Amino acid sequence: MAYNFAPVDREQLLLMPPSVAEWLPDDHLAWFVIDVVGELDMSLFLASYRLDGRGGAAYDPQMMLALLVYAYCLGERSSRKIEKRLVEDVAFRVVAANQQPDHATIARFRVTHESAIAGLFGQVLAVCARAGLLRPELIAIDGTKLNANASRDASRTAEQIAKEILTEAAATDAAEDADEAAVTPADHDGSDAGLRNRGGRRERLRALLDELEAEAAEKSYEAHLARRAEKVAATGKPIRGRRPTPESATHKSRRQANLTDPDSRLLKTKDGYLQGYNAQAVATTDQFVVAAEVTNIAMDAPAYAPMVTAAKKNLNAAGEKRRVRRVVADAGYWSVENVGMKGVESFIAPGRARQLKKIAETEQARAAILDRVESCEIDTLEASEQLGVTRARVNQLLRRRRAGDPDPLTTTMIARLDSPRGRKIYKKRAPSIEPVFAQIKHNRSIRTISRRGLSAADSEWKLICATHNLLKVYRLA
Repeated sequence: MAYNFAPVDREQLLLMPPSVAEWLPDDHLAWFVIDVVGELDMSLFLASYRLDGRGGAAYDPQMMLALLVYAYCLGERSSRKIEKRLVEDVAFRVVAANQQPDHATIARFRVTHESAIAGLFGQVLAVCARAGLLRPELIAIDGTKLNANASRDASRTAEQIAKEILTEAAATDAAEDADEAAVTPADHDGSDAGLRNRGGRRERLRALLDELEAEAAEKSYEAHLARRAEKVAATGKPIRGRRPTPESATHKSRRQANLTDPDSRLLKTKDGYLQGYNAQAVATTDQFVVAAEVTNIAMDAPAYAPMVTAAKKNLNAAGEKRRVRRVVADAGYWSVENVGMKGVESFIAPGRARQLKKIAETEQARAAILDRVESCEIDTLEASEQLGVTRARVNQLLRRRRAGDPDPLTTTMIARLDSPRGRKIYKKRAPSIEPVFAQIKHNRSIRTISRRGLSAADSEWKLICATHNLLKVYRLA
């Protein structure tokens, strides 16, 4: 008896059907991406190509964009790996119409069309809006730290940069002297093309040093006093509160700059420090991202108002008629300005969720001590000792109470969050925004911004979030 095996003939004429339309099932993600990109406005991409048809034939930008979007949907962002999959992966070959642009062409397309790729986020959001998938009445905002395409070891202090500038200058002078000695008058044609590019690294180091020095001057104690004096002169009123001191951490600027990616920053996370960016996102309760931006500021609070404003603008541009009414955020966004932002009702925890009860008890105890001061049972000196603050702080709290604000903002927010309505609303924060980061960082293994520079990082983050929305639409469809 002979074995009954399927025949293996690697010499046959065709290993695959002659039409790429037969290579994948109709419900495959590749076809979905091709269909969506086919409906997008490509005018910004086409603007960089010649209209007269001269020169070598370029790859169709619509095909290149579909290839890039599909790769990002799978978490594949390396241009070399995309080039490899264009040979080995059937779905990639279908998206590229069986063409094989090399890694340099793919990387160049991403750089050339940086702003157009960033605008892709708004077009995808419009697709979601037309499908009726957005419910923006309540949105959640949060940020996540992503590694930059740079090593922490490439960071230098101002002193190290200055030393490297001197070293580079000495090396350049020595090379120029050697070249000048090697060129005879008969050979010299007046060209110094070989010398013009030697100062490139030195110029970059000088720019980094200037940046560190400018930031240090901006945050210095003297600059802070000058700004206070201007404010007093403009308003005619003294500034209340604690006076600045030269030793305050407020006047300390960052000590290092990264040579590989100067826009990246050393950011603190729960697992330590990383050289990277702070990626911000705003999501609906259905986990659709409606705003995405990258900053290099470690703190989340300064991004609150810009992100809420961006979410409103994006939704309006996408044709969504429903308005943003409520915003939920964690303790990283707590500030007086954010809580009082006009146009939305903010639900921001004044501390960690597990510590809210303790914070409320502390505020109640402080209110009781202030009540005793107002009833003349104790003086402000004794109250400051019991509260562990200065007498100036006690007087400030008393002035606020006498001005008609008996409860501090923390107590008011805790009361809002502790109400049945507040608990119901704030409970939606984590299920709205946290799964977005889990899908991106865990499921798609995107934990690094592959491009360098703040503008390039922002463009890539918008593309990452746009593909997140596309994947949700595909799965719902």
